[in-house]
Amino acid sequence: MIHYNEDQLDYIDQVFDRAKKLIQARIWDEIKVHRLESWRGCFENYGAELVGAYLLDNLCFRSRDQFFSLLDTLFLDFNSSNSTTGSGHLLDLVQNRSNQTTESIVRIVPVIGLSAPPTKSGPYILRLVQKRYGIKSEWLAWPQHIQSVEALSELVFVDDFCGTGQQFIEFALSIDLTKIRAANPALRVSYLVATAHEEGIKAIKKELPFVHIKCAEKLGLTNSVLQDKCFERYQIAGFQSLVLEQYEDIVKRAGLPKGKFAEGFGKLGLAYGFAHATPNNTLPIFWYETDSWTPLLDR
Repeated sequence: MIHYNEDQLDYIDQVFDRAKKLIQARIWDEIKVHRLESWRGCFENYGAELVGAYLLDNLCFRSRDQFFSLLDTLFLDFNSSNSTTGSGHLLDLVQNRSNQTTESIVRIVPVIGLSAPPTKSGPYILRLVQKRYGIKSEWLAWPQHIQSVEALSELVFVDDFCGTGQQFIEFALSIDLTKIRAANPALRVSYLVATAHEEGIKAIKKELPFVHIKCAEKLGLTNSVLQDKCFERYQIAGFQSLVLEQYEDIVKRAGLPKGKFAEGFGKLGLAYGFAHATPNNTLPIFWYETDSWTPLLDR
């Protein structure tokens, strides 16, 4: 059993107390105090409270209201190449005019695989966007219907999260996006995503250079919580090695995903979550459940 010094104990208590206050203040409204306490209890059972505090200290949790703010950043000033209004804003076009009377056709499309169930986040995000901004249904389309739209001049894909970029690249392949663009070189293609990792942005730009990417929040190396860059702000001798040692130990003993999945999909090792879902690039220790492990976040 590890015996913590006074500074370490203070750090652990301060981090968990701060998280509790964020919940009680309704800033982290969708996380419940009992879930936080149960999650902390799991670390205590394995004598790994320090790694629990470190992970919680670096958690970026976006509540429903905060997610709406991210969407606002994406949509409120997004210009459409087809808008005939003075502002040029996409919303001015899709809120007030039916595409049936417009020469240039725009479609807003969720990022969802052709065989994926409608319970995935893509359709949920599209419904939120439609309701929040009063977008008429005529401007929306499912991915499988894109090729049947005549006189298409602009595609706007919407998504909540982009990690490695692999999901969007595979999605684009599944709907023949490159062929659609090749047959219509004037087609403007945009990808509006609430939060994106720099690795994903880089991958999409390489594979699909014609796609214009806009994100409201950008993540990078400092958000990979098991990497050196994230530990740099902790100027404490032995802190990083102790946290990593505890993390490896708890993954094995609690039955959490091992190997490459221990660091989340693509080994991004994030500590990031939305109120409605948690990206699979986030460490499983936040969202994975076993007989001996209660997750903090919902997947």
